[in-house]
Amino acid sequence: MNRFKEVRADIYSGKALFSLILIFTVFHSKIFAQTTDSLEIVKVFPSKSNLLTRFNKQLSTFNLNTKLDFIQTWENYDLRLTENFNSTFIKTSEKSIRDEQLFSLQNSYQFQEKLSLGLGLSSSIFSDNRKIEINQASSNQFFLFSQAQPYDNFYFVPFGGYMHNRQVLNDDNGFLYGVEALLQDYTISDLIISSNLKFRNEDISPRKNLIRHYGLKLNSVFAEEVANIISASYSQNRKDFYFEADSITSHEFSISNNIQSRTETNYLLQDRLSYANLFGLFLLDMTGIVHWRTIERNTKYKSLQNVTTSLFDSEINELKLDFESQLTYKSDKADGLFRFLYSERDEKNLAKRIPSASENIYQDRVEQEARKNNNSIRASLSFIGSYRISTLDIIAISMLHNKLKYDTPSEDNFDDRDELLSIVKIRYTRKLTPFFEAFITAEGTYNQTTYIFAEKSSNNNINRILKLGSGGYYKGAKLSSLNNFEVSANYTVYDFEDLNPNIRSYSFRQFTALDSTNYLLSKRIKLSLYGYIKLSEQGDLKWNEFKSRPTRYLQEIYCEPRLSAAYNLIQYSFGLRYFSLSTFRYKLNEKNLDSEFRSIGPIAEILISGGLGLYLRVIGWYEFITVNSVSQKQQTNLNVEMTWNF
Repeated sequence: MNRFKEVRADIYSGKALFSLILIFTVFHSKIFAQTTDSLEIVKVFPSKSNLLTRFNKQLSTFNLNTKLDFIQTWENYDLRLTENFNSTFIKTSEKSIRDEQLFSLQNSYQFQEKLSLGLGLSSSIFSDNRKIEINQASSNQFFLFSQAQPYDNFYFVPFGGYMHNRQVLNDDNGFLYGVEALLQDYTISDLIISSNLKFRNEDISPRKNLIRHYGLKLNSVFAEEVANIISASYSQNRKDFYFEADSITSHEFSISNNIQSRTETNYLLQDRLSYANLFGLFLLDMTGIVHWRTIERNTKYKSLQNVTTSLFDSEINELKLDFESQLTYKSDKADGLFRFLYSERDEKNLAKRIPSASENIYQDRVEQEARKNNNSIRASLSFIGSYRISTLDIIAISMLHNKLKYDTPSEDNFDDRDELLSIVKIRYTRKLTPFFEAFITAEGTYNQTTYIFAEKSSNNNINRILKLGSGGYYKGAKLSSLNNFEVSANYTVYDFEDLNPNIRSYSFRQFTALDSTNYLLSKRIKLSLYGYIKLSEQGDLKWNEFKSRPTRYLQEIYCEPRLSAAYNLIQYSFGLRYFSLSTFRYKLNEKNLDSEFRSIGPIAEILISGGLGLYLRVIGWYEFITVNSVSQKQQTNLNVEMTWNF
C-alpha cells in the first residue's frame, strides 16, 4: 500500500471538498439517466475476460467478493460467462452469515451473417441466517434466444424458457418469455437516435413477475459547438413476494404464506443543452428533468372477518422536477466551474378502498397514509476555481450553498423544517524552492436546521465548524515528505436547550498533525513512515458567553514505519503498526484517565502490478491488544485484492 500517495492525493491537492461538491451535483443529474431494467442479452460485455476478487478480514467481520467475466469467441461460436459472489460472516455470540450468488451463462452460434441462436442459463441464490422476513431465496432458469440484426445498428432478440423459483420454502415453476431490442446511434441528417426495449414475463404460478422498459435518446448537433440531447423512458417492474399469513387468512384461504405484489412504474423526460464555446469564453451545460413514479403494494389474499387498517393496499405517487446549469471557464491563469441546481419533489401516499370493508377503518388508513405525504424544494449553488497569481503562487477556492425546504401537508405530521448548509474553503500554495511547496488552508461551515412547529422545535440547532491548516511538501532526489497540521473547532448550539434538560449545546475541538515520509535507500529499497496525532476535546457550550466546560478528552496516536523492497513487478514491505486511543474525563477541571486502548504488531504487504494484466495486493497485520493495561487478545487482519485481465 502506497499510503504516501493516498494521503498526498487527499490532503496535499486540497481536492477533498471539491470532489464532494462535484459528486453531489453530478450524481444528482446522472441518476435519472440510469435504469434498473438494463438489457440482459443485448448488452455490451467487457472486451477482455477479467477476474476481480476481494477478501477483507477486520475485527470479527469477514467479507469475500468475487466477480468473473469470461468472454471467448471461436469463429461463429460465442461464449459469455458471468459469476458474482458476495459473502459476509460476522463472528459474534450469534454468528451472522449472509451469502449472495449470481451466475449467468450465454452461448450462441452464428448461422448466418446477421442471425444467431443461443442458450442461456442463470442462477441466483440469497441466504441469510438471521430471522428476517425473507432469509432464503433462489432462482434458476434456462432459455433459448435468437438474435437477429435486420438493419445496421439494430438488434432484435426474442427469448423463451423455464424458471424454478424458491422463496420462504415455497417452490414455484413456470415459463419465462419476452423480447429485447436495441438501436444504436442511428443517424438521420444531424440527428442521432438510440433506443432500447425490454419485455419480460415470469409466469411462476401463483406469482407473476414482469419487466417493461422502453428508452429513447435523440442527440441533435445544431452546430459544431451546440448540441441538444432529449431522453425519454418508461419502465414498469413487478415483483411478487411471499410473507407469512395471519391465522385467520391462513384458515380461510387454506394457505401458509400470503403474496404481496410490488409494482413500480417510472416515466422520465430529460433535455440537455450544451454550448461548447459561449461568448468564446465559457462552456454552458443546462439540463431539465421531469420524473414521475408510482409504487403500488397489493396483497393477494384478504380476509374480511377481521378488518384492520393494515389490510388495505397502498400506493405512492411521486413527482420530481429538476433543473441544473453548469458554467465552466478556463484560461492560462484561471479556471472555474459554477453550478446551480434546483429541485422540487412531491410525494403522496394513498390507501386503496376495499368495497365491502368498513368505511371508518378505511378512513383511518387514509389518514395514516396522508401523514406520510411530503413535498420539498432544494436549491444549491456551488463554485470551484483557482487563480495562478504567478508561476510560484496559486490560490484555490470552493464554495457550496444549499437550501432545503421540507413540508408535510398533514396536521398530524410535524417534520416541517428548513435546512441551510454553507461551506467555504480557501487554499493558498507557494512554491518556495524547486524542491519544497508550502500551503495554507482555511475552511468554514455553517449548518442550520429549523423545525417549524413547536412539537419538534427542541431539535433546532446551528452547527459552526472552522478549520485552519498549514503544511508543506518536499521532494528531493531520495527524500519526499508531506506534513500537515490542522486545528478545528466545532460548535453545535440548540435554540431551546433551556427548556429541555436532555439537549445541551456542545463544542468539539481538535488538533491534528500528520506526517508521511519516504526515503530511498537504493533504487529498490525504500524506508517509509506514516503517522498522525489527534488531540480532541469535547465540552458543554454556552454560546452567548462563548464559554466551554470540557467534559471529555481524547488522545489518538498512529504510527506505521515500513521497509519496502521491489523486484521486477513485485514489491514487498514489512514494518510495525501501532495505534493507541486514550480517553479522559474531567472532574473539577482535572483530567482523569477513563479508558486506554493499545494495539501493536507487525504489518506486511505484497504488491504485484503491471505484468500480464495482473494486479494483486495482499496486506495483513497482527495485533496484540491491550485494554486498560490488561492484555486482552490477539487478532489477525487480512485484506486481499486481485484483478486479472486475460
